[in-house]
Amino acid sequence: MNLKYIKPSIFLFIISYIFVIVIFSFISHKFIISDALKLEENQNQNNVHTILNSIDANIKNITNIISDYSKWDDSYNFMITLNEDYIYENFREGTKTLQDLNVDFIIYENKAQKILFSKYENDILKKDNKVFEIYISNKFEKIEAVSTIIKYKSYYMYLIKSAILKSDETGEINGWIYSGKIITSKALNQISKAFKTVKINNTSSEKYTSKMSLQYLKNVQIKTNLTSQGLINNIQIYDDENNYILSIITENERLIINNAEKTIFTLNFIVSIFLFIICYIVYRNQIMLSQYNELLERKVDKRTDQLTKTLRKLKTKNKELYTLANIDSLTKIKNRRSFFIESEALLSQSILEDNNFCILMIDIDHFKKVNDTYGHSVGDKVLIEFCTIISSIISDEIFGRIGGEEFCISFFNKNINEINNIAESIRSKCEETIVTIDNNEVNFTISLGLSCRANFTKIDEILQVSDELLYKAKDSGRNRLIRCTRLPE
Repeated sequence: MNLKYIKPSIFLFIISYIFVIVIFSFISHKFIISDALKLEENQNQNNVHTILNSIDANIKNITNIISDYSKWDDSYNFMITLNEDYIYENFREGTKTLQDLNVDFIIYENKAQKILFSKYENDILKKDNKVFEIYISNKFEKIEAVSTIIKYKSYYMYLIKSAILKSDETGEINGWIYSGKIITSKALNQISKAFKTVKINNTSSEKYTSKMSLQYLKNVQIKTNLTSQGLINNIQIYDDENNYILSIITENERLIINNAEKTIFTLNFIVSIFLFIICYIVYRNQIMLSQYNELLERKVDKRTDQLTKTLRKLKTKNKELYTLANIDSLTKIKNRRSFFIESEALLSQSILEDNNFCILMIDIDHFKKVNDTYGHSVGDKVLIEFCTIISSIISDEIFGRIGGEEFCISFFNKNINEINNIAESIRSKCEETIVTIDNNEVNFTISLGLSCRANFTKIDEILQVSDELLYKAKDSGRNRLIRCTRLPE
């Protein structure tokens, strides 16, 4: 665009300013919010992993503790003797054994599914202990050991069952210990303070955004929703048989995204002021530039005219140089240098593609006699007429003058019959042609030698054979074509 068509305009200034602000706001919002969203999602994922790892660790701790009790010889003997001293030492009134173990209940069951002893720290389970004991005994009757989460009525709890064995784990199973702890929203909030709220409910969803598998929580499905208010996770826990157990609902504010939005607003405000100053400076400079624009355009036009003239001269000189380097000045066909360059390229292509490549060498018979009899000017006109005849017969072949009256034609990918017909047409046409110059009628004939690539890989080798055949044609009486005896079909 030429500068002379740009006019300083307050309208253009306002449109440009608004456009830049909108583009910058879009880009900053896209990238900053996108990064903030990723950070928010990563942090939320880490928080979810934290609460699940804590739950898994609780199950592991209770499992390890109960496993120690079940592999204790005193526990093994108690199942046989029902020694009250064992109960007194460990679970008498006033002791805080269950609190120290961080469990809400412990139940001893023999092999006949008879409850020998039970103690409850939780009042809810204590009131309903008989029904609860029958429930878990029947539910896990055929399972020797389990560490999982179960739902009992409206309560969710860690449930651990461990077989009672001797400390060296020898002998038969002598019974089982059941233990566990009720899971509450309050307890979950304490182990994961990263969330604003953590609640337990029985809301399940068929769709989920991610899955997890831990040591004891084998199948956890997580559905995360990002709303305008915050992040909501529905953490769904399933048992080993893929039966739904419970959901943990966590909520959190979009702190990172909210902070990013505040940052974008502040940044856009600062940038808008800065851009206003920049645009105003540009607007004022445009007014100044417009005053010098016309003068600059005149200078550019003048210089362009000079360069255009110089370029035309250069193109003309290049054409002249190309003609001098590649075209024979008399006959206007390719000179020796140009013929060899183009023929060598075609020979390489024919070797690569395994195509036919032939060279026809032509010499005007008794040309020296024409020059001696009629003069070199007449000889030159004969050469020109000779080249005109050949140019009218051939099509895309390479035709060049390689000596005084010696000429060559390179044929690529043509069969020998086509080449032979072309050569004979040239020979007969030259024989029939009469060149009339200053009332002098000059006849001329030509001799031709044709050789093809065969096993040759260089132009000089093929030319040497064509030259030898040409001289055979002359020695045989001239005005004829001699071909190599080994020619391709």
